[in-house]
Amino acid sequence: MTAVAGILNKQGVAIAADSAVTVSDMNNRKVYNSANKIFTLSKYHPVGIAIYNSAEFMGIPWEVIIKEYRKKIGNNSFDTLQDYRDDFFRWLKESDYFSQEWNEESHLYSDFLNFVQVIINDSIKTNADRDKLQEKLIGYCERYLSQSIPRQQKLESFTAFSAKELEEKIVHLAPQICDVIEKNFAIDLQEKLLGSHLAKAYAAYLKHEQFLQFTGLVFTGYGDKELFPRLLPVKVSMVLDGSLRYIYDSKQEAIITSERDSMIMPFAQTDVIQTILQGISPDLFVLSANIFHSFLTDFVSKIRQTDGIPSNFSEGLGSLNLNSYVESYQKQFFEIIREKHIDKLMSAVSHLSKEDLAEMAESLVYLTYLKRRFTMAEESVGGPVDIAVITKGDGFIWIKRKHYFDPELNKTFFQKYF
Repeated sequence: MTAVAGILNKQGVAIAADSAVTVSDMNNRKVYNSANKIFTLSKYHPVGIAIYNSAEFMGIPWEVIIKEYRKKIGNNSFDTLQDYRDDFFRWLKESDYFSQEWNEESHLYSDFLNFVQVIINDSIKTNADRDKLQEKLIGYCERYLSQSIPRQQKLESFTAFSAKELEEKIVHLAPQICDVIEKNFAIDLQEKLLGSHLAKAYAAYLKHEQFLQFTGLVFTGYGDKELFPRLLPVKVSMVLDGSLRYIYDSKQEAIITSERDSMIMPFAQTDVIQTILQGISPDLFVLSANIFHSFLTDFVSKIRQTDGIPSNFSEGLGSLNLNSYVESYQKQFFEIIREKHIDKLMSAVSHLSKEDLAEMAESLVYLTYLKRRFTMAEESVGGPVDIAVITKGDGFIWIKRKHYFDPELNKTFFQKYF
């Protein structure tokens, strides 16, 4: 996992990222603190890119892919940051790096297995559930297709296949998935029956805006005709028969304008940063709503049990939609948070200098590391924090950057950079 923070105002944008990368399989996890997550997208223009979640795409490190694109565009530039992003994905779609059939098959299997692992984790709550695992998984798949999928938006970037075509492409992987389940849980499965349900559910997942195993790409900086910085995130997961599965994450776009003069955007592990920004932990915010719902339920129940309450009044209380009151409570609570804390903080951020932007971005990432370090949580954020500042006039400037080599011994590297 990772922690990435982007802070923007009219001066520029600061982006910071830790160095931790987590490698895992069905049974094991290991964390390394040596990953590079911030890169220049162009050697000559004020544009950068940060990555989070997976450090590879279809078996190829993102660092290699990004540097190949950087070599491809050379000194060319674009009018807007969105044009850089669109050109990058146009190049990615046309690239033949991912065309090897074995590569697609391997990644499809890995993604399918990850999808099934999530279903298993959601299905097994007790030891009794393990004994009925096949029944639980089939029931989950049926509910997923009938209840969850209809509420999801279809993925515009993956329309080349119908759900039926996708199912046909992945159903041959289902027996391997079932073998893994049998070995891990020491149970016998009806592979054909379970495999068919799993394949249908996974095919539907691929067609909709859901991402479990993906890389987040954060494009940031300026186009030639942009006076203020922008930050445009994208989620991308795989290539299948030349079709790229990705989505522009418009909800987390950050665009500085004359009216909106500062923004802070956290990615990946955001809980600590959101606590600082909002003045309350996101978990506590949700917990407060749950407590309020429990209080209302108990309060209404006790009133209905009071002697002398008219029956029509008691029935009216019983038909109250308590969820609507809880939603109203959350909205009012958040408006208070916004007025008392967020707006004041963002007002201060709008006046920060470039140096202060960098220091704040580093601090937000480092505080996430400290939270993981001094609690019983897995230390999935750690290592040196890399920080860069991008401005319209000065371009991409490294504030802190780790090297896998000694810069003093490799001066020719810097001489050859351009």
